[in-house]
Amino acid sequence: MIKWKAINIAVNVGIALVLLIRSSIAEDYKLGVSDRLKVKVQEWPDLTGEYTVAADGVISVPLLGNVDAKGRRLSDVAGEISDRLQRRSDGAERPVTAIEILQYRPFSIVGDVQRPGQYPYRPGLTVLEAIGIAGGYYRPEFGLLRLDRDMALAKGEMRTLTVKQYRLLAREARLTAVVTGHANPDFPAQLTDRKDSPEIAAIIESERLALDLENNAIRSERAEFEKIRSLYQNEMQSLRGQVDALAQQKESAQEQLKQLRALSAKGLALAPTLFSLERSLAQIVNEQMTVETAIVRAQESIALADHQLQQRAQDRGKADARDLQQTKDDIAEVRSRIKMQGDLLNEAQIGAPAEARERLADKDRRSGFILMRKDGDATREIAVDETGTVQPGDIIKIPMIRSEPYEASNMLSLPQAKAERADR
Repeated sequence: MIKWKAINIAVNVGIALVLLIRSSIAEDYKLGVSDRLKVKVQEWPDLTGEYTVAADGVISVPLLGNVDAKGRRLSDVAGEISDRLQRRSDGAERPVTAIEILQYRPFSIVGDVQRPGQYPYRPGLTVLEAIGIAGGYYRPEFGLLRLDRDMALAKGEMRTLTVKQYRLLAREARLTAVVTGHANPDFPAQLTDRKDSPEIAAIIESERLALDLENNAIRSERAEFEKIRSLYQNEMQSLRGQVDALAQQKESAQEQLKQLRALSAKGLALAPTLFSLERSLAQIVNEQMTVETAIVRAQESIALADHQLQQRAQDRGKADARDLQQTKDDIAEVRSRIKMQGDLLNEAQIGAPAEARERLADKDRRSGFILMRKDGDATREIAVDETGTVQPGDIIKIPMIRSEPYEASNMLSLPQAKAERADR
């Protein structure tokens, strides 16, 4: 029994230490480009959401604009958001902002691995685990058919990503025009310089038509509300005319009633006539109150229509702002993937054919690995072994194992490698 209690205590202590270490890592971690964050702001639900650190090192927060994130800790970014919201609220109570990392920026692994490229990062990742994620050490295949396939796949992926980037850039221009209230989108040079291409021209025209449709829908909605407003105003004008007519009738009836009461006091007027006139006056007063109530209801209907129009405009603005932010995040992701595919394509065209001819795998000859890590604006190289700890954004260089050194000038392109193989 005592033994089991001791084991439970040891397990609980171990779990507590792990949680403490993870919390310390997250607190000391400095943000970088492509880190995905979840922001929660107390009593500001419109600001709560997911944000990605853009290429310029900022996150775009509604109402606040750009907030610097690159190179800063989570607590620093959260504190700035809280401070800026407090200033925006004219000294109101400082809101509480909580930020957590949903996804770290990826790490890259290049060199002597089976699948070089970018991969999602997880805390505590070691070099050996990263090599495993990339498929292990490179195992050369006989023949060059795989290189043909890799090149075809890389080119196809590059083509798909490039077209996707053009579509996202056009969408960003349209959403920016909607948010800023411009009638025409300002397309970037990446699109306008290629407008002679039928595909690019179709993308531009599609977004222009989408913007025109949205603007027409907004104008149509406003016209409908103006029509409703005009109908209520005409009704109010008619009701005010009735009020004026009833006021004149009331004044006339009151004068007649005054005269009849004077005659009745002298015994010259019949009581039924007096009662009939008093009843008519009461009916006039009742009708007057009914018409005035109808005027108030018409005014309330106009105010309600105006409020609904403003509310729809606000809801539409919030949705457009969210779509614009998501589009910017998608553009950053696509650009990162395009760069990665370009590196892979370059390797398949030049480095891989030469390696297929000359490389000889020999695990015992691996002397170490290099981590390339950003340090401010500079990049430093760190020599590590398989147990070295990887950080988000690191580039892991796995050295090639070759039968003998060779000069870069001796590297073969894919067509040259095929020709040499045919000669053999």
